[in-house]
Amino acid sequence: MYRAKFALPGPRPTVMSTSAVVRVEGPSRVYGRLRSLIIRGQLAPGVRVVENDIAARLGVSRTPAREAILRLYQEGFLVRTGAIRRTELLVAPLTRDDMMDLYHIMASLEGAAARRIELLEPTARRDLAAKLKAAETRFERAAMQRTIDYDRLFELHNKFHELLVDSCAPPRLRAMIDTFRPQVHRYEWVYGPLVGPNYDATFDEHAAIIKSVRSGTGPVARQAVAANWELGAERLGKVIGSVGARGDW
Repeated sequence: MYRAKFALPGPRPTVMSTSAVVRVEGPSRVYGRLRSLIIRGQLAPGVRVVENDIAARLGVSRTPAREAILRLYQEGFLVRTGAIRRTELLVAPLTRDDMMDLYHIMASLEGAAARRIELLEPTARRDLAAKLKAAETRFERAAMQRTIDYDRLFELHNKFHELLVDSCAPPRLRAMIDTFRPQVHRYEWVYGPLVGPNYDATFDEHAAIIKSVRSGTGPVARQAVAANWELGAERLGKVIGSVGARGDW
């Protein structure tokens, strides 16, 4: 949940060219690279996204850049400007209301996946509980370092949730989770570090999830996972409100 490399506040620069060498890359790869720049705040909210500039920055031709931009617009990472005469796209803003909606959606989706824990065989549940415990231990150790590596903390936190989803969610539900998860990551990369340095509440919520997996009680697991997302939304909402009150983003 955790990364903070963003420019506060100031004029929003347009995307600039950084490479004159054009590489041949498929649309999916270009899409992934551009989406990563947005998720990690390297293309800040409000930045104008121009096909030529994106192609130059990524060192690719205009066609995959155009397809990536269209796909990201369809997924909500980009939004239209208020310009009347021509269509311009900007990186979508980060707002408290949007974050709350996304977290409550994830609470429902991952909660539905956790509800299926009771369908696993006892041996599979014990194995999953052990893997979750090991992942949580790594996450907690990383969170308690004197100097926190937020890249690693972000990855370890995601690993905990991915283990549960991969073990319990059927394909359709997993696809829905994968659709919304990157949107959530935008908020976690930018604002997550401001929630800490004390992550005890998250540790306790993860412990409750692990306990519910061991018990194999579906409704309890669903409730534990949903609570983790909903309480996380409250914590992040306070941070966004505080930062917004100072006029940042």
